[in-house]
Amino acid sequence: HLLISPRMASGMQEKQYAPSLLSFFIYNPKFGPREGEEEKKILFYHPIEIEKNEKIRNVGLCEAIVQFTRTFCPTKPAKSLHTQKNRQFFHEPEENYWMVMVVRNPMVEKPNKDGKPPTVEYQEEEIIDSVYGSVLKQCYSMYKLFNGTFSRAFEAGGVELLTQKLEKFFYRYLQTLHLQSCDLLDVFGGISFFPLDKMTYLKIQSFVNRVEESLSLVKYTAFLYNDQLIWSGLEQDDMQILYKYLTTSLFPRHTEPELAGRDSPLRPEVAGNLLHYGRFLTGPANLKDPEAKFRFPKIFVNTEDSYEELHLIVYKVRENEVKRLCATQFNNIFFLD
Repeated sequence: HLLISPRMASGMQEKQYAPSLLSFFIYNPKFGPREGEEEKKILFYHPIEIEKNEKIRNVGLCEAIVQFTRTFCPTKPAKSLHTQKNRQFFHEPEENYWMVMVVRNPMVEKPNKDGKPPTVEYQEEEIIDSVYGSVLKQCYSMYKLFNGTFSRAFEAGGVELLTQKLEKFFYRYLQTLHLQSCDLLDVFGGISFFPLDKMTYLKIQSFVNRVEESLSLVKYTAFLYNDQLIWSGLEQDDMQILYKYLTTSLFPRHTEPELAGRDSPLRPEVAGNLLHYGRFLTGPANLKDPEAKFRFPKIFVNTEDSYEELHLIVYKVRENEVKRLCATQFNNIFFLD
């Protein structure tokens, strides 16, 4: 990410570079404990084109840093490493599974006179550990939401299944990281709640209760309005990461087709008059057609306790269908057992 700012005095330009992702990898030191087996430790490495020996060297350096810092505090190993050019972040989400994110520090390239190479100044103070450390933790939480824990995948299919899941998820997810726009909001992972008067809130709660009572497959329900949460039956940690997925990925993907004209190719193909009432963002395109294609993403919640595997159904209700609830364009999220 390059920003160019003119220098008024000399007419020369200086270039500003935003922070960017240099590498991201996941390893388990227990998988390659002997000399010559170091590559077996590496479960995922981005970018993939990095030469094998360099991958092994980088992972080995991280292992050494973690072990060295453990001599001072066994229960709290290193969380980050500062250098002039980059910042490394470490996270152990599960025992012996380590995630490492390397971010290049923002820098300014200042031109020199007389044809000399430009001077590069790294802005180390612009990288806040708590912000980017939280981004790394969110990477794991988002993976876990859709794939379950690392250890579960390993138990089910060994290293081969685990590496397949990691590659499939992180190859796409890392492309969505916008490190140049991360801020303190990423630290808290907050949820925006919609303020309601007591009677309207009780009506919505009553509606949710009736849905869950009449449809035994519905395990949990979340109710949102304009990207703001009104009701959720999920635990807070699970709702926080699901809320981030909904508001930064799923909802924006479906906004453009809705704004398109009736004859636009962007307009979703919905049979009958379903759009008059609302539509499924995940789920069947046509309830009347048993052969219609549908997509129910799997999600994993309560992984610390009961480890529940559910299906995510998101239905967006149109204004004229929910006026009795004093709202417009609600999103109902159902979690099927």
